Amino acid sequence: MVDINEPVIWIKNPAAVFAQNCEGGVVIQGQKIIEIVKLGQSPKTQIDDTYDASESVLLPGLINTHHHFYQTLTRAYPEALNKELFPWLKSLYKVWANIQPEMLAVSTELALSELLLSGCTTASDHHYLFPSQLENAIDIQVEEAQKLGMRVVLTRGSMSLGEKDGGLPPQSVVQTKEQILG
Repeated sequence: MVDINEPVIWIKNPAAVFAQNCEGGVVIQGQKIIEIVKLGQSPKTQIDDTYDASESVLLPGLINTHHHFYQTLTRAYPEALNKELFPWLKSLYKVWANIQPEMLAVSTELALSELLLSGCTTASDHHYLFPSQLENAIDIQVEEAQKLGMRVVLTRGSMSLGEKDGGLPPQSVVQTKEQILG
């Protein structure tokens, strides 16, 4: 939804653009592109301001197709540094099993903020950790994405095989098939 109180800005004549038919730039209002301008043309929309993009590159929003937002909080966890995948996971599962809702909210906000700063406007998160205190994990992620105005595709994974059955995660994060499919 466009806020009619936001100024209408023409990002004019970019030095390069990686999309078709908008070599003349784009017109934005708030966070929305409201018009595409062909080279040599002017916007049909009433403009409040113009940004000379002749020394800028206009890129479409990038898309990150695989992320684990909650892992952002533990990327520098000393016990996990410089390990191969399975030892890395084993050292972190015990930490992740205790993530609280507020921690998930902060890690999601941080991950999405970093993605936005890199030019990514859409991300897919594969969340597969559902200890009892994170039953509403996906709802928490939706709230954080909405606050930042980021587009997300949130996928729910699961773990059904714990340490006692030969898996890697602690039993506290393992779910039954009924919980996973329910």
